[in-house]
This record gives sequence, C-alpha cells and structure tokens, in this order.
Amino acid sequence: MGINTKPMNTAAPTAKSKESEALLTYNEALKLILQECSAEKPKAELVPLDQAAFRILAEPLQAPFDLPRFNNSAVDGYGVIVDDLQDCDKKPVTLKLIDTVSAGDHNLLTELKSGQCIKIMTGAVVPDAVEAVVMREFCQEEDRTVTINCHGRARIGENIRLTGEEMEKGQTVLDAGTKLTPPALGLAATVGKALLNCYRQPRIAIVSTGDELKEPGQELSASQIYNSNSYAIKACLAGMHFHNQTGESANNLVRCLHTSDDRESVDSTLQKALETSDVIITLGGVSMGDRDYVKVSLEEKGVRTVFWKVAIKPGKPVYFAVAPGGKFIFGLPGNPVSALVTFELFVKPALKILQGEKSAAPHIVSARLQAALKKKAGRLDFVRANLAENASRKHEEDQTWKPPYLVTPTRGQDSHMLTGLVKADALIHFEQELEYAPEGAEVKAQILHW
Repeated sequence: MGINTKPMNTAAPTAKSKESEALLTYNEALKLILQECSAEKPKAELVPLDQAAFRILAEPLQAPFDLPRFNNSAVDGYGVIVDDLQDCDKKPVTLKLIDTVSAGDHNLLTELKSGQCIKIMTGAVVPDAVEAVVMREFCQEEDRTVTINCHGRARIGENIRLTGEEMEKGQTVLDAGTKLTPPALGLAATVGKALLNCYRQPRIAIVSTGDELKEPGQELSASQIYNSNSYAIKACLAGMHFHNQTGESANNLVRCLHTSDDRESVDSTLQKALETSDVIITLGGVSMGDRDYVKVSLEEKGVRTVFWKVAIKPGKPVYFAVAPGGKFIFGLPGNPVSALVTFELFVKPALKILQGEKSAAPHIVSARLQAALKKKAGRLDFVRANLAENASRKHEEDQTWKPPYLVTPTRGQDSHMLTGLVKADALIHFEQELEYAPEGAEVKAQILHW
C-alpha cells in the first residue's frame, strides 16, 4: 500500500527516526488487533426478522420448499396452447377467453382446449394446461375474445417461472457469514424465516474525557469546547448498523459516558464501562499529558496493553488493550480528525470481525496524485482527499495502464480540522519512509465508507 514513484524524479527516502523505529507500523498494529479479535469467536442469538437488517448470519439458511413454490406467470398476459399461435407471425390469431387467474387464486381450471385462452396476472399460479403466457402488450381483448399479434411463434414455457428454478428444497439459500443486506433479508423473508440465527453484536461504550467538554446546546466558558467526538464516533457506529433498540426489551448496544480529567473520575467511569460493555472506545486521555490517566487506570485494572502509539499521522498515540473476559479497549486520540481516522483504520475492522464478518479489509484503489505532498519521514500519513474518475483512461489510442482514479488532497489537513475530513471521501496512503510525493505520482487511496 502506498505511493509508486519509480517513474518520477523523487527524493530518496530518508532514514527513520529513532522514535519511529520503536513504534509499530500501521500494518503491524492492524494485524495485532485482528489476531486478538479473531481469537474471540462471536456468540449467536435468535433475532426477529424486522431487527436483523445488516446482521451476520451465524448458520446456513436452507430452503424449506422449492423456490418458486409453483409455476407462476412472469407477466400480465394470456395463457395459451403454443400450437394455436403457430401462424401468429403471419396474421393475428383470435382465441376464446374462458377464465381469469389472479395472484393468490387457487381454484384453477384443469383443461384448456385448442382455440381457448385464459387471462393471467403476474405472480399467479399457471395451470398445468397452459403452455405459455403471451404478454398483454401483444393482445387485444373484446367481448370474451382475445386477438393476439405477437410477431412470432410462442415457445413452450415462455414467461412462466418454473417451480424450483431458483432454489430447490433443502438447498442453501444463504451461507453462514452472510451480511443481511436488503436483498439477503428479503430472501430470508421469502422462505418464511421469522427468526434468524445471527452473531451477537458487541455492546460498546464510548468514553469521552476532558474537563473542557460541554454538550452541544449548553453555554461555553472562554476555555471550553463542545463535545463533538462522542457524536461523531456514535455516528460511525450507526453507519455500521449498531443501533439501540426501543421498547420494553430495549437492548442498548451503544452507551456514551464522560469523565473529567481527575483520576477518581477516570477510574470509576472506566470501571463502569468495563462492567457493562464488550468494547470500550475512549476519546482523549491516552497521550503524554500530566492528566492523561486512561492507560494507567486500565492497566491497574488488569487490562493487557497490546500496543500504545503507532507510526501514523494523524493518530500516533492510539492505544489498544484486552481486558479479562475478551473485552477490547481502543484508546483514540482527542483531536477530532485523529479520533475519526483511527476509528476507520483500527476500530471498524475489529468490530467487523467481532460481529462475525468474514473480511475486514479496507477498500483501497489506485489513483493519480493531483498535487504534490511533503512531510517528514517516519510516519505513514493518511492524507484526507477527494477521488474522481480518471477520464484519460478512456482514450483507446493510449495503451499504457493508468490508475482508475485521480486524487486531490483537501484543504485543512491538521488533526483538529474537521473541515478537511468533511470534504474527503478517501485517505491517501503517504508512505512512512517518504518525504515527498510529486504531482502525478501513483498512490493508493483508501475509500471512506462512513
């Protein structure tokens, strides 16, 4: 992943600093997270169909009957005997209308004679005597007769959906590990499943830290700011379909807590989060400040630190730990962009694994850089950027390979500047060892799916 600058006149990579050599790389940190999370096999639970959207199936789903269950009409039209239409391509054919069949009708005729037809609606059972259905657009009905001019002879089985043509009874409809997207959920409903065995979603606590934070709508003093991170991270979770339920049996998957910057408050708030949640996402309090107590407080509670600090920008002080009982803690930096980027890089892949998804790989594409980039060597920079289709790829006379996208850094790249991330739909991977990437360099860009 990163920048291909071989064809370009680029400055040579510089030696890494002593600090960066001691830090994990992005790939190393992500690998550790996925290893830890994969070791915890998610539990399963029965979920009502109307609450199962975007959940992950824990077991295969078999068809309890053939699909379709019966021969049915694919169109509104008229059921015919094929031989009656053998000269239809030369002249119109007139047939006697003897019956009408609508979807849901079950008292069907058992015989259709030559010269006769039936009117039939989309989805209705096709009687055995009917050999084909002619679309209504080719027919004219008047006084119980139907004149058909279809400009071609009908074929046996035309416009008839056959029993079991999509799925036979006992076949696997959906594999274990399938995400219940709208089509998948619709298919589960089609085969009559009111309850689905899905992997349980982890309960998540978002813990914001800081004396300076006030809730939106409250009055601010001269030294206070609004708590934006909790709302942004909760929105990230909503984008992953972690929703609190309503009603008497409500299941609150996501809980928001806040702690001030004193040790007693940090200790009690983190203890509450550990007791009530499977995943804890802390915001701030993991850096090097005198009142950054999150890491030390957790470690004193028996939490095992997996890593602290990664050679990336933004988000260097990101923290990951495992608590007894298979609980996972992600300590995200307090700067708004750092919090959101590290959620995308580390928390989202972990949550995918914890709720049973088969893959946590990010969506990465090749792109042509539209503005030069500079930085210090030693950290992998995730540069906020916009993607656009590379129109020059369509020139057939040019046979050289071109990346499918163009990518342009947004304005506002500092870790406190949400405006640059608001406008971005991708993160450029500006490699750790590089200091410069020229305009026109081929880069890897990670598409943002909020």
